[in-house]
Amino acid sequence: MELMMNEKTFACKFGYGFLKEINKRYSVERGGMQLKLGVGAIVSNLLLSDVDTLFEVLLIANMTEKPRMTVKFLEDYVEQNGTKNLFEEVIDELKKSEYTGVMTSKMLEEAQA
Repeated sequence: MELMMNEKTFACKFGYGFLKEINKRYSVERGGMQLKLGVGAIVSNLLLSDVDTLFEVLLIANMTEKPRMTVKFLEDYVEQNGTKNLFEEVIDELKKSEYTGVMTSKMLEEAQA
């Protein structure tokens, strides 16, 4: 996935590094066991149109890429383009990824039921 604005292009990858970082940020310990809630938490928040989660997901997806995306770029991008299509794009990318696709699809099915 790429975001372009003002002749700047930023790549976002939803691979294994993305999954590891999301799980690190969204995990809890219960009874000595680590529960990795990353994909579930971000998909839930994205479905609720939480812009803070949207920015966090995009920044993490861009962490391994160059150039690096900034919050300022995302703020300007949203001001110019809105968030509706951006939420849809991110959810589509999460569905396509080998690392997040199955869980994302299951959560979307449950949300529609």
